[in-house]
Amino acid sequence: DFRFGCDSMHSMPGLKVACLQLNPIHGRVAENQHRARCILERHRADLKGLHLLVLPEMAFTGYFWKNKEHIQDVIESTTGPTSKWCKDVAKLLKCVVCCGIPLRRSKRLLNSMLVFSPHGKLVTNVEKVHLYHSDKTWAAKGQDFQCLPEVDGLPISPVGFGICMDINPEDFKAPPESFEFANFHLKSGTKLLVFTSAWCKNHPDDSPEAFTTKSDEELSRETLETWLKRLQPLHGKDVFFVCADRVGSEPLSLLGHTTDLENQFCGTSCVIDLRTQRVLE
Repeated sequence: DFRFGCDSMHSMPGLKVACLQLNPIHGRVAENQHRARCILERHRADLKGLHLLVLPEMAFTGYFWKNKEHIQDVIESTTGPTSKWCKDVAKLLKCVVCCGIPLRRSKRLLNSMLVFSPHGKLVTNVEKVHLYHSDKTWAAKGQDFQCLPEVDGLPISPVGFGICMDINPEDFKAPPESFEFANFHLKSGTKLLVFTSAWCKNHPDDSPEAFTTKSDEELSRETLETWLKRLQPLHGKDVFFVCADRVGSEPLSLLGHTTDLENQFCGTSCVIDLRTQRVLE
């Protein structure tokens, strides 16, 4: 069934953010957008004074797609229905909106994040640079990690961005201590790091025995430990890590696998103060 996790509200000095944790129905973009909008409407009082709303990676489409033909119907441009949803919500809540989307740019298909200003203006399109196994069935590699000197509506800057696998070594081949993603943001002086994610419990090629269901608490603990390890160069720095991470599960058959196994998503939406490595409540 269709379920959303609770929106997570966090206050930082001079900054209020919300992470809308979703479990989208695969391929049903309009329905998922409607349900997300309804959740925001129900929480309008809580969202007063909001600076930043973050949604997960591929927030309205679902994550697993077996090839470029399979995903064609939900690929969008920067003027498609997801852009309109983000633009309308940004203007309604008077906040920055960051949302994961499969995007077409020229002939390239990209796992992306759209960033809209409180005035409904498209600020940037962030491209996923480090592709996961499930991205490579349809997406091209993004060009570069991204950090902006400032984003209209956000009182903390510079603002950096990342999408799920970006936080890991590329193709899991580089030594973990290379910290490509974290070192980029360290050198860029990032103070606010916005992260969209559909973090999977298992790699799709894991043995069937590995696909055991874990509790939400266990999944979140393991995921947070992994992220903090990957962000080690930013420990002790004045950086806030803001992540919207989807929940639920999807069948591996969507990737073309002949199996009835499903992969569980971790739903570890959070705000972390990287100076202290503390999750803010």
